[in-house]
Amino acid sequence: MAGKGPAPIKNESQRRHTSPNPGYRQLPFNGRTGDTPVWPLDTPNDAELMQWRKLWTLPQAVMWERLRCEDTVALYVRAFQKAAANDDTKMLSEARQLDSKLGLSPRSMLDLRWEIESAPAEEESPREALDRERVFIPRTEA
Repeated sequence: MAGKGPAPIKNESQRRHTSPNPGYRQLPFNGRTGDTPVWPLDTPNDAELMQWRKLWTLPQAVMWERLRCEDTVALYVRAFQKAAANDDTKMLSEARQLDSKLGLSPRSMLDLRWEIESAPAEEESPREALDRERVFIPRTEA
């Protein structure tokens, strides 16, 4: 006869590495790789280009590329930079709306059903494994 109660929870190494939330799209933990797309709007300034390059390394950029959202990402960058430079509340509102469409906030990622994969497990050094297995036994005077 089996023991009482629910089955024990498997440790991380024994769990299946499938999507923890069915129906969610898994995005790569390390982000998008590859060349940055060409800027689709008129001539960008240096701050816009820097943010453009940074955004295209995010995990969400995998979906932007798949959905061909280059224009929307460029509009977000432009609105964000104008709002930051001029303290423009209208542009800030526009940037926030585009932020939610692009999945840049945790809430918008939930709405889009996007999820970033778990971080790869760090391998333990032999010294760390030995230290973890060692049991401390205090000496006693006999």
